[in-house]
Amino acid sequence: MSKRHYEVDPRILTVFFFVAIPFLAFGALVVMNLARGHLQNVTGQNLEQRAGEARQLVERYVLGQFSHLHLITLDPQVRAAVSAPPRGGGPDELRRLDQAWATGDPALVASVAGSPLAARLREVGRTQPALRLLQVVDARGRLLATTARGGRLWNGDTAWFRAFGDAEIGGAPYVVDIVSPPGGAGAMFEIDVPTRDSTDGHLLGAVRALYDASDLYSVLASVRVGRTGHAVLMRATDGLVLAADESSRVLKDRFPGFEYIGVARRENRGFWTVPGVHSGEVEEPPRIVGFASVEQVPSVEWTVGVEQDLEEAVSPIKSIGWYLFAHVIGVVVLTVLLALYFTSQLEAPVIEEALHLHEEHVPSGYRAAS
Repeated sequence: MSKRHYEVDPRILTVFFFVAIPFLAFGALVVMNLARGHLQNVTGQNLEQRAGEARQLVERYVLGQFSHLHLITLDPQVRAAVSAPPRGGGPDELRRLDQAWATGDPALVASVAGSPLAARLREVGRTQPALRLLQVVDARGRLLATTARGGRLWNGDTAWFRAFGDAEIGGAPYVVDIVSPPGGAGAMFEIDVPTRDSTDGHLLGAVRALYDASDLYSVLASVRVGRTGHAVLMRATDGLVLAADESSRVLKDRFPGFEYIGVARRENRGFWTVPGVHSGEVEEPPRIVGFASVEQVPSVEWTVGVEQDLEEAVSPIKSIGWYLFAHVIGVVVLTVLLALYFTSQLEAPVIEEALHLHEEHVPSGYRAAS
């Protein structure tokens, strides 16, 4: 029985390789997209965690100011001043004095800012470089002493002083949101701490402090992620930037893509991929933003966001993509070379073998005659 011979058609082999290449490229693309999505989720979770750490930094900073102001309320001179009977004068007299204070009446300013208690406040205020103004008011809200002329002389109708009249607040401090006072002094935020009687808890007065808001951002400046990742403090209600790397944005710009934070909150997520924002003077690339609400600071609604450019976050996948692209090109080149090789190596032997078999079946007499 003759041995059967199998022939490999190089055309079929070549077609097989070329059909397999698109499947290989499509599979590589699917794997890249899956890896990109997974990397975005992992990066978002990391930014959410960093935002939680940044929130703790802000809360620890503000709570540290609470402790410092509470110690000031325990100072003997401050305690003696607020425990003394309030000065006389009805509401009309207090309003008149308040207007005189606003106009800078020399005698009134000297009696409040030049008193021994004011000198004591300047002494204890030197321990806090960010402290810009320190004041003591009595139980009626009248200013008793101040480190510098600022604010109002009568604070009885202010929101923070009225809040101390609420029995539920007790000895809790009151924080006034970050604002920019008149005169271009920069962004400031205010902390007010009540002074209460140790026996029955009634209000004796309060200590009012005004801080430079840039010092608040100093605790966030250390939060960095890669080359573009940084922290931003914003108002939770409207996204107004309260503290950021670029001081020109503070109290002027809304956080780009703030509306997506609301969407993420409704879905109980702590991060979101924000698309690029191009409106007016704002040019922001796509970013991944992790965020956390500041919970331990009363009377304000702040949110800490940690953002990173999406391009930087997924750059490892882009690098792998170039390697996969080069791999696919290499496979195509290799397929072409293999097709040429099989064509040259398979066709010639098959033809020679066919001629040899044909020669074996020719009659010997015919071969001799030829």
